[in-house]
Amino acid sequence: MIIRQYEPADRQSIEEIQFNTYFLGKPMSKFVSNRKPFSAELAHYFEEPEGIFVVEDKGRIVGYLIACLDDSKRNKKLFYLRFVLKNFTKSFFLPKRDRVYWRSRVAFLFNVLMGKSGELKMKTPANAGHLHINLLPFSRGKGVGSKLLQAFFRYAKKKGVKVVHADSFETKLNPNKSFWIKNGFKSYSRIRTLFWVKQLPEEEIYYVCYVKTL
Repeated sequence: MIIRQYEPADRQSIEEIQFNTYFLGKPMSKFVSNRKPFSAELAHYFEEPEGIFVVEDKGRIVGYLIACLDDSKRNKKLFYLRFVLKNFTKSFFLPKRDRVYWRSRVAFLFNVLMGKSGELKMKTPANAGHLHINLLPFSRGKGVGSKLLQAFFRYAKKKGVKVVHADSFETKLNPNKSFWIKNGFKSYSRIRTLFWVKQLPEEEIYYVCYVKTL
């Protein structure tokens, strides 16, 4: 496996990996038939392509790290509200499972507004870079994620970034706290979330912001 910076031809592979790992590291195909809407969540990262790194294995992209150096440039809450409502409206023309999924996203937004899901209490560091990392299952547990992080850290330091953060779901089905701690991150904020309550009603899930000083 090799780690290199992003090339425009990699974009489709990155979007496919995102869809195939979106559900706590597992595919979203169980819940939706149309993967296109999910790529919209990544679009702004491609405005800063030099901050994207990929893992290539025998000519195939099997993982990626996408990042922005200044997270304050984007209102994530407003973006997600628009993202959900837009796709909820479109879901009326899609198969039933798509409609059920997007209804669950609208229900999640109501839970946030009512204070039942803790996202409004979530804290993230100011003036920090933000990263998101995903690997296909067979490429995990081999140190590849740590190498992706190191590649990004070198890039971010050259750009003068002092602090970076990453947000991650914490659940028994997707334990990943050790990965972040091993790579020098510390827990900055942790809230109970109902993001996946429709899909995993019995699971206790937390949303965690991890922070690292470079």
